[in-house]
Amino acid sequence: MMKVRRYHPLSILFEFAAFLKSYAILAFVVVVNFGSDSWIARLGRILLLVSVALTIIASILKWFTRKYAVDELAFHLKSGIFEKTERTVYFDKIQNVQRHTSFLHKLFGMTSITFETGTSGMNSNVKFDALTRSEADRLESLVKEFMQLGNPTTDSETEKVAVTSERVVHFTPTRKDTIKASFTSFSFLIILVLGASLFSKVDQLFEVEDYVEGWIASVLTSGWIIAGIVVGLIVLAVTIGVIWTFVKYGNYEIASDEERIYISKGVLDETAFSIGKKRVQAVEITQSFMKRILGLAEVKLISAGNLGDDEDEVSSLYPFLPVKRAYAMIAELLPDYQVVPDTERLPRKSLLARLIKPYWFWLIVTIPLTFFRPEVFKLPIGWAIVSITLLVLLILSRVLGYWNTSYAVKGRFIQLSQGTFEKTTFLTRRDKIIEVSVKRTKLQQWFGLATIGLINRAKPVRHETLPDMPIEEARQFVKWYAERTKNVQLK
Repeated sequence: MMKVRRYHPLSILFEFAAFLKSYAILAFVVVVNFGSDSWIARLGRILLLVSVALTIIASILKWFTRKYAVDELAFHLKSGIFEKTERTVYFDKIQNVQRHTSFLHKLFGMTSITFETGTSGMNSNVKFDALTRSEADRLESLVKEFMQLGNPTTDSETEKVAVTSERVVHFTPTRKDTIKASFTSFSFLIILVLGASLFSKVDQLFEVEDYVEGWIASVLTSGWIIAGIVVGLIVLAVTIGVIWTFVKYGNYEIASDEERIYISKGVLDETAFSIGKKRVQAVEITQSFMKRILGLAEVKLISAGNLGDDEDEVSSLYPFLPVKRAYAMIAELLPDYQVVPDTERLPRKSLLARLIKPYWFWLIVTIPLTFFRPEVFKLPIGWAIVSITLLVLLILSRVLGYWNTSYAVKGRFIQLSQGTFEKTTFLTRRDKIIEVSVKRTKLQQWFGLATIGLINRAKPVRHETLPDMPIEEARQFVKWYAERTKNVQLK
């Protein structure tokens, strides 16, 4: 018989902490204006006290009414204060498993765990805000057993089948990787943002600008002092940037076994994410302008499950991987995927078709500039310079877009690369695509071109397009997709 359990009592505390985090600004304003007798301050105090009281009462009532049970097939959840709700989430619907251990969780030896499904809606996932680590391990192991064995196991079995396979660690960042990541992410600039914010807050309270005005004037007359301050700020910014990157990406590890991929990171706040290899719908490789200069790339795993609030980072392999290492890691983690090195480029007529497309944005900006003719940079013809500059930038972006566009359709794989300053490569398999399309504008018909589109399961559904492909290649793409019946097995 299933054992029905209540959620951990500390879930009340974590729910209240989430409330305080959401209303931190209101609480700060109330505390700062605590001695004020204005009606706005009094109203703020009343609203804060009422909100705190209602949150505490609701959290306690929710804890009394929320229960869960687990068997060999599914989670069974009960909730509701005034309206009772019971739902069952079967293990075969679970796409990903995500753990998050905040600093507050660590203080109490707790963790949170979310089992993410491929469905949508508020109740699509099974989330436990506060669990002991042993209980979280137990729940995750039950799901993992089901996924690996494909059949249920029960506690009454005398002999359990060993389902754990050896986990292989593929990547852990070195000290050099952390330093490079701090520069690539511009995290060292946080000192400037924090410094400016802190100065503005202090200035509002104590009007320090009047006191330091004379001091700043004397400092600016000394070149040695200026140089020392600049060097000191650079060293401080770099140091804080490295520390910030270490706190965020420290303890980073990418590992896998035969069935799943595991990504963990964080020093103060720990995040662990796992996804079944069969659940991966596509792979996305992104290179920003700075990463392209440094030869780095970010690899993201696209799945049908919801990846949580921080999904862009959680589903990402280390965001600062060397390009060659990123390609090799994809092959190591997902043997069914392979990055195609030799891709096809678009023909020159595709560039011509892109260049002669109407520049609507430029036209919308130029019409009022021509009508009002404002003096920009104190130049009578400044408005014309702005219009010409905008047109040149738009033309340059289309040229760069054409230059960075390539594609490959080989075997079971399709690979699309696009972008201007930031380049994105999308890789998926034919059996993971649920729909394709071919569209043609009038201009594309004149040049013998077409736009292909494909859809993958994700949350939200992932749409990818490749414009201005030769019509012959587009037709071959449709025929290629029609052969997916060779790879898809219908149950």
